[in-house]
Amino acid sequence: MNGYPAAIIWDLDGTLIDSAADLAQTLNTLLREHGCAGLEEHQVRTMIGDGVAKLIELGFRAAGVTICGPQLQNMIPRFMLLYSVRATNKTRLYPGARSVLQHFSDSGVRQGICTNKPEDITRQILSNLSVSDHFDIVVGGDTVAAKKPDPLPLRSCLEALDVKPRKCVMIGDSAVDVATARAINMPVGVVSYGYARRAARTLGADFVIDKLSSLPASIGELQKAG
Repeated sequence: MNGYPAAIIWDLDGTLIDSAADLAQTLNTLLREHGCAGLEEHQVRTMIGDGVAKLIELGFRAAGVTICGPQLQNMIPRFMLLYSVRATNKTRLYPGARSVLQHFSDSGVRQGICTNKPEDITRQILSNLSVSDHFDIVVGGDTVAAKKPDPLPLRSCLEALDVKPRKCVMIGDSAVDVATARAINMPVGVVSYGYARRAARTLGADFVIDKLSSLPASIGELQKAG
């Protein structure tokens, strides 16, 4: 397998796909339904990655409204309904994503998704973008009883792939992804272009890439060093 690991587990938003525009439009629709002003896309980008409930909470907080508990939970179905009809209106794979997924598939590397986005909408997006066939497992924010950075979703991916943590690499874009991988001693790399609230090189990953086309070489070097 050209010195590659047995498997790669990917984060989704900010790593493989740029979904900020569709998420921002959905959040703004929800905000306006509750009498709040909408937010700029660049504001919403920094709120993505911790799941739908957190995105809604942060969005309303930025609009000057505090919501929590049952009120917040009651907004989630409405958000998901709004999002499901526009989830790939503007969402696109990042440059090089399709090619690198194909490369690893052709190289015999198994691949999975571990995201805090709900599983159903994740599968819808992967299908709409025609990359579903590359993934043996998809674990979303509602697939198991915890979200990243709890390691349970990542462990679920590994169990489905029948791969040990040291034989796998996680690729993400945030401190959450790094913390999740570190919790089970899995190697982890991050992309520099994602939605992280801090500079990628401060996140403590094993390597940082600026473009996905660099990933095969970076993973190869990591495997040699290990």
